[in-house]
Formats: sequence, C-alpha cells, structure tokens
Amino acid sequence: ERKMNKLFTRGRRKVAATMAIALVASMGQVGSIDAASKANNLVILVAEKDSSWCAQDSPGLDQILMKNAVAETLTILNNKGKVVPYLAKSLTPSADFKTWDITLREGIFFHDGEQLSAATVAANMAALLGLTLKPGLQAIGWQDTFGGVTSLAEFSRKVQVTGAFSVRFNLPAPAPFIPSALYGAGRPVMLSSATLKSPKCGLTVAAGTGPFKVLEKGVDQFVTKLTANTNYWRKAADGSKLPKAKLVTFKTVLDAAQQYNALVQGSAEMATFGAFSGSLLNRIRTEQKGKITLYEGARDTTWAFHMNTMAAPFNNKNARLAFSYALDRANYVKTMTRGNADPAYNFGKPYHPYYVKNSGVKYDLAKAKQYVAKYKAETGKDLTVAIPITDTANSLKGAQLTGKMLQKAGIKYSIMAPVTSTQFILRGFGLQQQLTQFNVVAGYDATFATNFAIETQLELSGFRFTNPGLPKCFRAARSSGKNSEYKKCAAVLHGEAYWVPNYTEGGFVAARKEVKGLGSTPLPGGGLRPVVGLSGFDIASVTVTP
Repeated sequence: ERKMNKLFTRGRRKVAATMAIALVASMGQVGSIDAASKANNLVILVAEKDSSWCAQDSPGLDQILMKNAVAETLTILNNKGKVVPYLAKSLTPSADFKTWDITLREGIFFHDGEQLSAATVAANMAALLGLTLKPGLQAIGWQDTFGGVTSLAEFSRKVQVTGAFSVRFNLPAPAPFIPSALYGAGRPVMLSSATLKSPKCGLTVAAGTGPFKVLEKGVDQFVTKLTANTNYWRKAADGSKLPKAKLVTFKTVLDAAQQYNALVQGSAEMATFGAFSGSLLNRIRTEQKGKITLYEGARDTTWAFHMNTMAAPFNNKNARLAFSYALDRANYVKTMTRGNADPAYNFGKPYHPYYVKNSGVKYDLAKAKQYVAKYKAETGKDLTVAIPITDTANSLKGAQLTGKMLQKAGIKYSIMAPVTSTQFILRGFGLQQQLTQFNVVAGYDATFATNFAIETQLELSGFRFTNPGLPKCFRAARSSGKNSEYKKCAAVLHGEAYWVPNYTEGGFVAARKEVKGLGSTPLPGGGLRPVVGLSGFDIASVTVTP
C-alpha cells in the first residue's frame, strides 16, 4: 500500500504514486534475499519495484526513499514539521512573495564531480518545467506556479542566474509556498547536468549530491544497490563523516509476510510497511519486542475518495453524500489496518490548513439511505457505483469492504477490472473513473494538496468545471498563505462531498536491534529529518553492528 504518495506521498504509502493502495501479495522473492555478512552493509526491504528517478518522474514513497539517499532537494521537512533550507543556504522572498532569491551552500559536489551551482539549479528547473525533458505530472504544477513557460528565452526571464551560487525566481503571482514546493515530499531533487542530458536519466544513471551513489539500478527491478559517497557534505552530530554504511541494498519483496520473516531471520536489517499490514505490525510489537523496533510516522496523511463530478452518479450531490454517510470508517480501519490507522472525519490533523473542525462527515446509515432515496427521486435511477482497483490484493479487499458498506445503504456496486497503480492514477486524472482514492493531504502544509484543488490537469474531481469558484478559492488561499482562507475552501470540499475522507495513516519502518543511529543526524537548516516522514527516512547516519 504504498505508492502515489506515491504519486507523491505513501499516503503515506501507496501514491500516488502514494499510489499503490495496498501491498501486492506475491511469492517468490524470499530466495533473492542475501544475509548481510559485514558490518555496515545494510539490507532494506521495500514493496515497490524499480522506477525512474529523473526530474519528470513521480515514483512512490519507497522509490523516493531510495532516490533521496542519492539525490537531494533544495529544502527539506524537519521533525518539527517545518520546511527548512537544505542544499539551499537561504530563501528570501520579496514583500509580495512574487520574487524569490535562493542562495546555495557552496562546496557541495555531485557524484560525477560537478559542483552544485546556480547553473545546475536552473538546469533542473528547466527539466521540472518540461522544457528539456518530456513533460510529466510535476511539470503541470511547476508550470502553474510560473504562469506558463513555453521557451528557454521566457524561462531565462523567470529563472535568473544572479551569481555563481544564487538564483532568482520571478513569478506572476504571490507564492509564499515556494519553500514547500521545492521540498515536494522529496520529488524535485537536484541531479547533475550530465545526468539530465543522459537518455538513461533516472533509469540507470542518477548522479546526485546525496550520501550514497548508485552502484546498481535498473538492471533488476527487484534490487537497487548503493555505495557510500565518501565526499558527502553533511556531518553527523559529533562532527564525524557521513554516511556510516558502506553498502546499502534495497530489495523489493511484494509480500509483507515475507518481509516480516526476513527481518525475524536476520536476512535484512530494515523494512518499510504500510497500515494495511496491520496484523504483521502488531506481531512486531508483541512477538519481536526487544528484537525489532517499529517506528511509526505521524498519522496525518488522509486517504480520501475524489468524486468525479463530471459524470453519473457523482455529478449529483445526493449520490456523493449518500456515499460519504455510508462509509463506516471505524469498521474500515479496524478491518483493513487492525488499528494501525485512524478513521478520517476531516482532512489531515488539526495543524493542517485543510482541517475543518466539526466537518459533518460521519457514518450515518439512516442519512445514507435518505440520500439514496433522494437520488432515485431526482434521477429515476438506482444509485450504482463502480469501484476501481489496482492489481493488488489489499486494493481488492478494500473495495469489497467499501462495496458491502454501500450495499447496506441500498447502493448497488461493482468492482472494475484491476489495473496497475499508474493506470489507476492516470485514469483518475483523465476523469475516466467514478472516483479515485488519493492521499494528497498530509503533514503540516497545503502546497501539495492544492495542486489537486486548483484548475490544473491534476484536479481529480472535475469541480473546476462544475464549481469553478472552488479552485479559484484554493488559488487565492495559496497566494495568501493563510490557513483561515484554506479552511473556507476545504469546508466546501466537505459540504459538497467532492473529496470524501476515509482514513488517516502514517508509515512504518521496522529495524532490527543491530541498527543504530536512525534519525539522529541534524539538518543544516535546523532540526532533524523525521525517522518516518513524507520522503522516507534518512539512512546517512545508520550503522549496523553484526
């Protein structure tokens, strides 16, 4: 269950690119797990196959975890929920937030020997805007921020190199969100100029500034090997060099039970899990206490159904409200996660700008039936819902559970044929499904979620056509940077049931007792990187004792 947050964030783990809404049940990878035989050789198990790390690609959280060990962002989220400078030394806005001056830290080098410079940042921004690489999903958001850039001449006016280590963004509208956008849950990494020009960018070639270099990637979709970057720029808390591990091997194991067994047997030191692995997570807490430590991220990533308002049945408000009231969220969490997530009656936690207290979202079977009756009286049709799924066992299980809840309210349902997580996401963007489950509301910041609420091709619900005032509301809130303005817009999401929250989760990392130093390295902009965060976890400080 991890991919789109994957699209952007696991949703922690699922996202979308998430988005994989569940762990794939698959056998046969256990035999490929080799025991780590030397100190500081680290084996980490993940549940996502290899994908590209180039600028326009949007892999899921497990891939972002690997990518961020190799390539880094200009800003980063610390353990206090604040986005701070990272590769950038400082970010200074004008009074109206239309101009941003970015100063880089000096003396940082890419793995291929190139020094991080203003010119490199400009090259990466051109790639993110889709000017030098084939445009992808990230380009949509960046093009919106820059007001559209169709040529390199126009680009040079909006992204100005003002010095060897300084860049200026000239934007058409106030953008107080730029620091958060440059973090982007670990997606807009800085890659070397040669990497961006390579036809194998992100596939087998990825030279970044991170603590580890690519040793083997893209050869085996189940294995990625990284080796220590001996010239890494950050230091440990005691001033010693990073990284601590010499070799890091990420192995893809699509069956969570096999991940668990590998940890217990000692053939891997760490593994990532999502909330849908609830039974195994509970076993780690009880049966493996003292042997394996389980780290959980903040439960502040909300999975919600984005209702397609452009087609029946969800072009009708009664249908959307019937669906929302029919969801027994507490039962869903109990059944699917065994208590390792929370029912979602709001978007995010109280510190998120989209959070609306007393939103009115709840399970109420009587009200659900009332809205089903209203729908039939208004349309003359029975309310029928087609639930899309990915090609994962848990996606099917979740859809079946949701369908049974709908059925109790008098809503007929069917389950669509399974597709890959990528197809699931792209069909959602194309408004080719009645609904799409997504995890864009996460953490403390609204920047990422707002990419899906304004009038871009990332908006999954179609309300940019049916309620054009709502995306304008979100755009104005984004420009203001005020939580109170966001909440006005989010209240409409609740009231009109455009987005229907389902559950809220964090991610999980399990580590054997031999693993030390996880989450202990200070960030240059202040604080630490979260042990379990929106862009994975920092393995630079991890040591392994045999």
